[in-house]
Amino acid sequence: MADILVVGARGIPGAEGGAEKHAEMTFPQFAENNFSVTLLGVKPYIRDKEYRGVKLVRIPTVRIANTDKVVYHILALLYAAFTRPKLVHLQGLNAAFLLVFYKLFGLKVVLRYGSTDHLHAKWGFIGRMTFRLCDMQVRFADRVITVSDVYKRQLEKRYNLQRVDVVPNGVDTPKVGAEARRYYASLGLQKNKYVLAVGRLTVDKDYDTLVRAMEMLKDKDVKLVVAGGASEAAYAERLFSLNSDRIRFLGRIDRRLLAALYENCGVFVNSSHHEGLSNAILEAISFRRPLVVSDIAANREMALPAPCYFGTGDAVSLAANIDAALEQREAFIAREDRFYTWEQAFQRTRQIYGNVIPGLPSAPPATQVAVPGL
Repeated sequence: MADILVVGARGIPGAEGGAEKHAEMTFPQFAENNFSVTLLGVKPYIRDKEYRGVKLVRIPTVRIANTDKVVYHILALLYAAFTRPKLVHLQGLNAAFLLVFYKLFGLKVVLRYGSTDHLHAKWGFIGRMTFRLCDMQVRFADRVITVSDVYKRQLEKRYNLQRVDVVPNGVDTPKVGAEARRYYASLGLQKNKYVLAVGRLTVDKDYDTLVRAMEMLKDKDVKLVVAGGASEAAYAERLFSLNSDRIRFLGRIDRRLLAALYENCGVFVNSSHHEGLSNAILEAISFRRPLVVSDIAANREMALPAPCYFGTGDAVSLAANIDAALEQREAFIAREDRFYTWEQAFQRTRQIYGNVIPGLPSAPPATQVAVPGL
């Protein structure tokens, strides 16, 4: 019987996505502290049977009429019902699809709430209704962990929840491996002469505004590099068609290869309409890169330097901010010591688990950090 069963992250390590990044950075720390941890993932994101002490199990899926996620969640529920873990950690709102059934099986459940998926434009009517169903089940979790205070307040107001804790994502310790340096060299980019954006190619990331802004920059030698997988096929194909000497859509790449791209970019841009607490922004912060981000609630909560924010969806505003960031770099750099580390995120999560699982010793109080907005 596992102490912790993780459901909802496609796999670790190196998989694209916020849920996957959080799982990769957090659950090996539990394993290193003598917790038995099993993560249920899917092909091709599970490549081995174990990662840093975390047992990896590949759940079979069937891709018929977009039912693969439904099959995954049904099989994950059955796995949990038969193996009886001490705690089920649901990694993301979509993982709450069958939350009430976990409770009917008598299991303890902690849900990590990292995104308001039902508001995202990329989903059709059925997708949004499915996420609303997931959202309604949040109230049945033994504990909910949100990545931001914005989400905590929303859930408390919407469902009168009193069991909500905020645990932000952490900043990384910058590390650039030899493989990442070789990959970067193969791209032929010039240090500080490109704008970097990282994230899956979806309408909500608003790469259209970023592309338009690039056309307005003063320095026409500055390139745009976007690293992200094709989550929406038609939208991604249109973006890929824009590939040129000045605009590069790299597609999905292993997160470990991103390090050299962060290290050498002139400006990091996040142009999203919706975010939870962006791991990509935090990664750019860890590399002390100038930031330009959309003026949305989740990004505002990070309390970045005022010049970093541009009017969401406004290409003219974005272009002006990128120009300024290229010329006045220090004014657009955030202090990484104002954010959680992954060690602090682990310790806080461990405390929450200790309040849910009978007999599980809680961790000593985590070292406090002055996290903006919290």
